[in-house]
Amino acid sequence: MKIQLKITLLFTLLCLSVIIMLSTAIYYFANEKAFEDFYTRLELRAVISSRINFDVSDRNQQVYEDLRKQHLQRLPEEEEFIIRTDTLDRVRTSPLYKTAGPHFFQDLRRSGKASTRQKFQFYTGIVHQAPQGEYFIIVTAVHSYAQNFLSSLQTILISVCIISAIVLFSIGLLFSRQVLSPIRNIAKRMTRISATSLHERLEIPGKDELSALASTFNDMLSRLETAFETQNNFVSNASHELNTPLTAIIGEADLALLRQRTPEEYNSSLKVIMTEAEKLQSITRGLLELAQSGFSGNLVYEEVDVEELVYNSLRVAHNVYPQSVIHLDQSLQPGHRLTLHGNAQLFELAISNVLLNACKYSGQKPVTFATAATGKNVIFIISDHGIGIPEGEIRHIFDPFFRASNAKRTFGYGIGLPLALNIVRLYKGSIDISSKENIGTEVIIKLPL
Repeated sequence: MKIQLKITLLFTLLCLSVIIMLSTAIYYFANEKAFEDFYTRLELRAVISSRINFDVSDRNQQVYEDLRKQHLQRLPEEEEFIIRTDTLDRVRTSPLYKTAGPHFFQDLRRSGKASTRQKFQFYTGIVHQAPQGEYFIIVTAVHSYAQNFLSSLQTILISVCIISAIVLFSIGLLFSRQVLSPIRNIAKRMTRISATSLHERLEIPGKDELSALASTFNDMLSRLETAFETQNNFVSNASHELNTPLTAIIGEADLALLRQRTPEEYNSSLKVIMTEAEKLQSITRGLLELAQSGFSGNLVYEEVDVEELVYNSLRVAHNVYPQSVIHLDQSLQPGHRLTLHGNAQLFELAISNVLLNACKYSGQKPVTFATAATGKNVIFIISDHGIGIPEGEIRHIFDPFFRASNAKRTFGYGIGLPLALNIVRLYKGSIDISSKENIGTEVIIKLPL
């Protein structure tokens, strides 16, 4: 079932339920409370009947009789019963007793006055004390006006409910179509967006929930567009980086196999092949580490001592770049022992990659490695005074295989920073980079305690 039809039916049912409840209440109160005056009319007739039948003055009896004939119209099926109370047992089998019910006579005896009805047959009785004894004077009549009125009211209310259902369904259909119109427009626009048109965006109609939905979808498109661009760059760069050593290996092997060569020439060719194979191995290892760093399953979690992590990263940097000068600044670190919860090898890999980049691009200028801590994070600050990063290229620095335009002369593959970012994100940390070309770069790594 379509949402538009669901909204229409729900709107119709809710409104129709209210109308039916109101109609039922109207009919109930009309049936129960609207005809109280009929009891009064019956009671008046009972009083006049008592005066006519038990007033000792003939003149008064004649006056009441004339009054009843002139001013009191006879009611439909009006009947009058005068029953002496000490003879009540004799009328228990009469139709009057059965239709009025025993409770009516009990209330009449107890209160001196009682009223009841069976559908549209109304009964009113009073107790009259006469010299001859105590009497029940009961007047009954059919309230034909009430019967006709309620029948007409019932027909009107049922007709109103049926017509209301049709009108409400029509209004609900228009209402739901109007409400869902922005969603329908968004859906049409979304069908036109494909992998080749991720640059397109949805129009944000206003400041309601639908605009929030459109804005969220636009944000998702931005992330997808970035991911597609990153993937395309990754594929092209990876293909280029892998193809270069493979081409060199194949070319050198073909050259060596063209004709018989001396042992020295073979040895030279094998050295070239070995060098290029080692490059290929480094690239492949970097790709494997980059892929594994984005996977959080089967990781070993342990308490990692921050001080030990810092010295291990320094040892790695000194082994690769023994000529580099690294200043360790622990002035901002608290006096107590700091620990991280995670994998020590991954933490060391992320921090040492950033530290190695600083040493590589600093031009043998001093590199500062500072550690600090807040109430929630351990902070590693690595800064250098090297070649820096051009301002327009900083946003691509974490793309796999991307290398800044001023770093092409320096050996590298552009895998270290993306690998570090994946590891830091794996442990809900963050990396921030600020850099100016020919001035230096500062990298701030935050990892939660």
